[in-house]
Amino acid sequence: MKKILVCFICIIILSPLAYASKEKDEVKKILPFKYERIRKIKADKKIAYAGENTAFISLYSPDGLYDDFMRTYYTQNNKLQNIKFENYPAEGVIRYKQGGKYGIIYVQNNFIHITKPVFEKVEFADENSISAKMLNVSFAPLESIILYAKYPRANRGNEYLYQSAKMLFYESPFAYHKGYVYLNPAQVKENIRIENNNLYVVYEQITFPHSDYAITLSGENINLYNLKTFNKIEYKNINLSKITQMPVIDSLKSLYDFINTNTAFQLNNYPAEGMMKIANRLYLFKNGQMERLNGIYDDFKLQGNDLYINRLTGMNLSFQADDNIIAERSGKWGSVNSLRETKIPFVYDEILPQNVNIEENISNIDDINAQKLELNYIGQENSNQIYIARKGKKYGVINDNNEILVPFEYVKYSEDNDLNAVKSQMGITMQKEMQRRNRKEAIQSLPWFISSLILYPLWLIMPYSSLKINIDY
Repeated sequence: MKKILVCFICIIILSPLAYASKEKDEVKKILPFKYERIRKIKADKKIAYAGENTAFISLYSPDGLYDDFMRTYYTQNNKLQNIKFENYPAEGVIRYKQGGKYGIIYVQNNFIHITKPVFEKVEFADENSISAKMLNVSFAPLESIILYAKYPRANRGNEYLYQSAKMLFYESPFAYHKGYVYLNPAQVKENIRIENNNLYVVYEQITFPHSDYAITLSGENINLYNLKTFNKIEYKNINLSKITQMPVIDSLKSLYDFINTNTAFQLNNYPAEGMMKIANRLYLFKNGQMERLNGIYDDFKLQGNDLYINRLTGMNLSFQADDNIIAERSGKWGSVNSLRETKIPFVYDEILPQNVNIEENISNIDDINAQKLELNYIGQENSNQIYIARKGKKYGVINDNNEILVPFEYVKYSEDNDLNAVKSQMGITMQKEMQRRNRKEAIQSLPWFISSLILYPLWLIMPYSSLKINIDY
């Protein structure tokens, strides 16, 4: 009888432990990466599991807390603003900023992976898409999302270290290369329409031409970077010497001839007409002539900043039409044409052109024995002259005649008391956890504010990139 009683007590005591161990093993099989620790979270009577390691946290809920996360993210944003996003993929990467550093949220099926905010910058191959500009969202493959850090030593603080997001999640989170990556921009197809005082942005497709390789630069060394294998190989015969002093030129053809003769690049099929910015001056090339755009301007926002010809030579060329040039004057943005006639008055704090796909390639990019890199211009799509503009914290949509197509409205987020309520609930949920661990360590290991938003999908609102919103918790 005594033995039976002892066995019964052991079953009572050990069964929960055995069940917990079995549950933990099952969760380990479900979560996709290796973790130093897995813990259980309760949020609004629903269960979630958090797998933590030194680089990121993964969240999964068998109760469906994160199902269809990306679409919920867009749906909630669409409810709160007059710029609506439709038909976007269910997987993607969200860039966020906390404490002056960047992190990413990788949405993978029903999993949410959140990196720590430790990066100096995060660059997308589809950086020019409207969704990237307005909501910090990318649908590029992880190898085409580059994460930058700085050297920890101050005397080398101007040099970047980089890795791809794929390397961080799937390879080694601490393996970095030195330098800067020149990704070939993605070709993004987003259709837009104006309806009922709203701008609708409809995703169609995204393609990545010549996406297996990228060019990287470290000092004057040009390297070939394999985006699939993460290997970096230095070109044997090519060093970069950017143009530091402009030659005397009278046309774009003479500029191309100078580049072909004096640099490591051979330019093919680039347009004979366009414009070039030097400091705060803009020079126009048209009908075989070159002339300066008259007037005093502080800056210009030209299409084509990410062209290889600009990034590799240090030029600032654009092949856009000259009938609507976005310029800054006395701290405000507007636009003029080549005759210096004002098209959009200088009253805006920001003007964001619609994405224009410009395609070029380096045909011999994978030839490490190349004597010159062959830069080929392929073409670009025409813009429909619709702009997202900002006045203070109000956003609207205008055309090239400054007609307001979508009224200017404040960017709406959940009210402060809503966010505070979310934080409060998260604080109660995590109270035992916070007591168990050192508070400073816990704060550094998780972006708590982002976690709180994710655990409560009704508040899945991310800030516009241009707004300085503090999301520290």
